[in-house]
Amino acid sequence: MFFHSPSHGDMETEVFIAGSGPIGATFAKMLVDAGHRVIMAEIGAADSFTSKPRVDSPSAAGHSDEYSVTFAPNQVVVPGYHKKNEIEYQKDIDRFVNVIKGALSTVSVPTSNVNVATLDPASFQNTKEKPFISLGKNPAQNPFSNLGAEAVTRGVGGMTTHWTCATPRLCTDIERPILDTNPDTNNTLWDELYDEAEKIIGTSRTEFEKSIRHNLVLRTYQNIYKDKPAEEQHTFLPLPLACHRMPDPDYVEWHATDRILETLFTDDKKKQLFTLLTNHRCTRVIPKHFRAGEENEIEAAEVKCLLPHAEDRTNSTFHIRAKVYIVACGSVATAQVLANSNVPKDFQPPKNKDPRDLIIDTKLMPNLGTYITEQPMTFCQVVLDANLINSVPENPFDLGSWWDKKVNDHREHNPEDPIPIPFRDPEPQVTIPFSKERPWHVQIHRDAFSYGGVAENIDTRLIVDYRWFGYVEPQERNKVVFQQLYEDAYGMPQPTFHFEMSEDDRRRARDMMADMCSVALKIGGYLPGSEPQFMTPGLALHLAGTVRAGLDEETTVANTYSQVHKFPNLYVGGNGVIETGFGANPTLTSLCYAIRSANSIIEKLKPEPKA
Repeated sequence: MFFHSPSHGDMETEVFIAGSGPIGATFAKMLVDAGHRVIMAEIGAADSFTSKPRVDSPSAAGHSDEYSVTFAPNQVVVPGYHKKNEIEYQKDIDRFVNVIKGALSTVSVPTSNVNVATLDPASFQNTKEKPFISLGKNPAQNPFSNLGAEAVTRGVGGMTTHWTCATPRLCTDIERPILDTNPDTNNTLWDELYDEAEKIIGTSRTEFEKSIRHNLVLRTYQNIYKDKPAEEQHTFLPLPLACHRMPDPDYVEWHATDRILETLFTDDKKKQLFTLLTNHRCTRVIPKHFRAGEENEIEAAEVKCLLPHAEDRTNSTFHIRAKVYIVACGSVATAQVLANSNVPKDFQPPKNKDPRDLIIDTKLMPNLGTYITEQPMTFCQVVLDANLINSVPENPFDLGSWWDKKVNDHREHNPEDPIPIPFRDPEPQVTIPFSKERPWHVQIHRDAFSYGGVAENIDTRLIVDYRWFGYVEPQERNKVVFQQLYEDAYGMPQPTFHFEMSEDDRRRARDMMADMCSVALKIGGYLPGSEPQFMTPGLALHLAGTVRAGLDEETTVANTYSQVHKFPNLYVGGNGVIETGFGANPTLTSLCYAIRSANSIIEKLKPEPKA
């Protein structure tokens, strides 16, 4: 069951989870499946739904009082659905760009005192000494050390409501973290976790195997590079994606958090164990004491309903008491909640100091927010070569009758179309995996991001997107800190980034750009306006390391089971736990950590054997 703004005082449960993205959802699913009561708080709303059949007792058609969503007999609403599954975006992917833009909130926006010379002279203006700080702007943020495009999505499902669904495994040589010091044991552990994570999120590598565009790009590249010398070799493979092909083979259903949460809403028995509070902010978890370095535990989570009904306003802040607390609300917000938890409620910040210099001391949880990593990113778009397009009717890779049928059917129904590719032919989804020789992750496809939309007068069947994602080495100096006196738009301590790439990081980024240009020009020419470019730092949205987990307590926040050091009942989840630099998409790896952690919690919550 889930509530928008219930009338309640303090609550009790076995497990409290802050955050409803795929990681929080994985914790919830595994713990509820094991028979434990879970309360989950989500700072945003449930704004995307799908309907699924009930598992147990059927019910008549009805509606949800909270959301006024009508559903069919024996159907229930499950939140956290991928918004790209809506038919309007299946038909026109470029329109989805604006959905992504609307879902993202930039984390740290520096203030600006630029003079607006053309403003009405009588209007109120900012000044050099006092620039405007409203709308979440951050006076403490140095623009030269910012991750200027780092953003978050608030709402049930988090970024999986608009993500690209790419779920690669991290490379063993550089990217993959260490769970065990024995390399063979470590790889075995990761392989087992990856297998389970792929089942949970529904990873596939075959959903685009009958796409003309996909095969045109994939097989052309494989043919181009097969005879290259070893130092020039590239491995081109289908990109692993969390999706499945629908009965209409031109469409896929993109997987998101609803897939993980499904049985917690459709199974009547599990529903009784699960409560989802939307528009509820987890402000902090409350430790028993504030003595750094000593064993501690969490006594309660402080939660605030952000949209209370009139009768609830005096009771909008309350406590949830549990045996186990899990904070999994994104790389930034997870560290933000924990940083706020380091501040006693009666704390008074020192006076007569520059407020920009006042940051929260996280001495209860050393290394919180340090060693952060993000991904330098290059991007371009290419219009496919005319010879390549003209070869399509010849079935150049001899892929069988399905290819010929698609081409002939399209020509028969659209004789005036100069492009021999069906209008609804699925897009290419190709990758070059991260490797020691080429330490970057590659996606060659046609998808929607917060950038790279194509003008309406360009036929998108001819366009291929190139995205190269690099990695940076974790460095202690790279960090996100939280201000004592400045708040973000949700009333939490304002995050401030201090991030700088090393000399090696910058060199790899240039090599990565050169590689992208070389590959892209093999099959087409640059789309005007989308020539090769480095993207704003943070735009990959793969921030990690904020609550890093690992074997070395001196450089991490949590152990390899994601339990925060010195706090036996506090766990963290999300991309922030990954301690290594990486170029590939991190969600699958974060799911692995959640699986490992949830199994540990389930073992911990087992009742003591009777004497």
